[in-house]
Amino acid sequence: MTDKPYPPAPKHLRAACVHPSGHLTSHGSRTTLQVYLDDGLVYRYDSDNYRLPPELAQAQGVGPYFITGAGRRAILNDSQLAAIDSADEDGTLRDVSWPTAAALARLTLVEYRDADGAPQPTDGDDGRTGPKHRPFLTPAGIDAAHAATPQP
Repeated sequence: MTDKPYPPAPKHLRAACVHPSGHLTSHGSRTTLQVYLDDGLVYRYDSDNYRLPPELAQAQGVGPYFITGAGRRAILNDSQLAAIDSADEDGTLRDVSWPTAAALARLTLVEYRDADGAPQPTDGDDGRTGPKHRPFLTPAGIDAAHAATPQP
């Protein structure tokens, strides 16, 4: 993966982020796909279910391409990145604005939970009393947060 900043996110990376299995459903050109592979934003498996190196993924891969934590990070703006990077150890987002939490929820990086820890579809704000449920990182959100940490 390179250290260069990413341009505004293409719609196909956003679609992969919200896909239930993280599949890249479209990718534009082969050149664009290779950039995504080279930058570690997506990957593909071989026939034995091992992750292929970027230079072989288009020629030898089988099945769909999957978005990585780095790919998920690439589509986030600064406030969204700050929110997932500042999550507590248990994944709770604190002091995050409702627009940021809602955007992260739409990207499936955050889910709302009630006081008992049960997932809820929204923050429970009825327009009068404020939010009743807290935002927590989902497994995809945790993956995106961990992608900020350099791997050995």
